[in-house]
Amino acid sequence: MTTSAQTHKHLEEAHKGLIDAHVHLYDCFDRAAFFDAALKNFRAAAQSLGVADHTPGYLMLTETAKDHAFDSLIEQKELDGGRWRFDPVGDGRSLVASHAGQEVLTIISGRQVVTQEGLEVLALCCNETFSDGLPVKQTISHVIEADGLPVLPYGVGKWSGARGKVLQKVLSGSHGGKIFLGDNAGRLALAGEPKQFAQAKQHGIWVLPGTDPLPFPSQAMRVGRAGLVLDGIDRADPAASIKRLIETADEQLRTFGRADGLPRFLALQIGMQLRKRLKKTPLGSAG
Repeated sequence: MTTSAQTHKHLEEAHKGLIDAHVHLYDCFDRAAFFDAALKNFRAAAQSLGVADHTPGYLMLTETAKDHAFDSLIEQKELDGGRWRFDPVGDGRSLVASHAGQEVLTIISGRQVVTQEGLEVLALCCNETFSDGLPVKQTISHVIEADGLPVLPYGVGKWSGARGKVLQKVLSGSHGGKIFLGDNAGRLALAGEPKQFAQAKQHGIWVLPGTDPLPFPSQAMRVGRAGLVLDGIDRADPAASIKRLIETADEQLRTFGRADGLPRFLALQIGMQLRKRLKKTPLGSAG
């Protein structure tokens, strides 16, 4: 058997996968470095979990209305002189990323939508587009209708006050187990888990972690550091398979990764606030 055939057979048999469930591929990222980091971080996670180091990694994209990284990877086809190559697989929602001729990562299309209340909804395993600014319940319904997996991701300050009350209604509402909550590696470890995680699990709503990198070049190195472990993934149709496995899970799935320490957390939050202020400052204005 040739090396290529051995690799293909090996990957067909490796139905376990490591899933980063909240990924942004921003324009400011060096793409080759981004995928290099994903491969390195998934392999480190596999070692810490005690699973085979060849366990494939899956990047669940969560693109805003302004982002089109998934489509651009289809057009680009390869990076770094062919060291990375991207090939569609399944029903059009997945791309297999090959590194030096070996299929090591899979990219799954998905969207991030901002609701009328200021909450975010992720549409995982989905290549549809959605309108921002609609009520959260309507947004969730649209994601479900589009055969996506609706996730409400944690964000600093976004689950408190009036928005926290809206979230509470959603968690106890009619959508039930059709929705999920999202954790991210940028959460402050010292603060502990948000109370909503425990409340959600009481309703059979599971937490799906991801890295949720911020739009700074250095954040490209974080991808693959947090996520969940899935068994039984169909490599021929990964998006549909992952969606089905998550939807039918009867308990909280195994997760990996850890939240940020205080210095990194503060640095990133200050960076984001400065970025927001600079965006609001008109060109040529003083101060």
